[in-house]
Amino acid sequence: MVAQTKTSILVFAAIATVAVFYLVASAVFPLAYSAEIGAAAERYGLEPALIRAVIWTESKYDEGAESEAGASGLMQLMPRTREWMAAEEGITADGSAASEIMIGCAYLKRLMSICESEEEALMSYNAGYANVIRWRRGGVPYPETEEYVRRVMFARKIYRLL
Repeated sequence: MVAQTKTSILVFAAIATVAVFYLVASAVFPLAYSAEIGAAAERYGLEPALIRAVIWTESKYDEGAESEAGASGLMQLMPRTREWMAAEEGITADGSAASEIMIGCAYLKRLMSICESEEEALMSYNAGYANVIRWRRGGVPYPETEEYVRRVMFARKIYRLL
């Protein structure tokens, strides 16, 4: 009877731990824009957890986010990048969450096709492809770019769990 009670307590504790993790994680890591992320993931063959991780790292899901460098929106696109990718992909850049996510994913997929690894593509998304080329030749990546990649990968793991 004591062994059965201990097992019941352990099972309850495990379930409670998972529930608390889910509640806390979903509060910190939003699950918004599911339809938009799903459509972009399907169109560009990207993992939804990766898209969510980039959005979380770039803007914390704030549609009105703007960087000091001039990037804006959920996926923090520079105006010229937004215009270029929208024209290339036939996407109307209307500022909506759907268009921002689609354009950001088009850009990320483009980077993934020309970079040597997913990590390089994320570094390019953050610091520019020209800098990644320079780093390949022996330059040292910006510490903030290395941290950016770590944050995206961490958030991706959380989103995979959610």
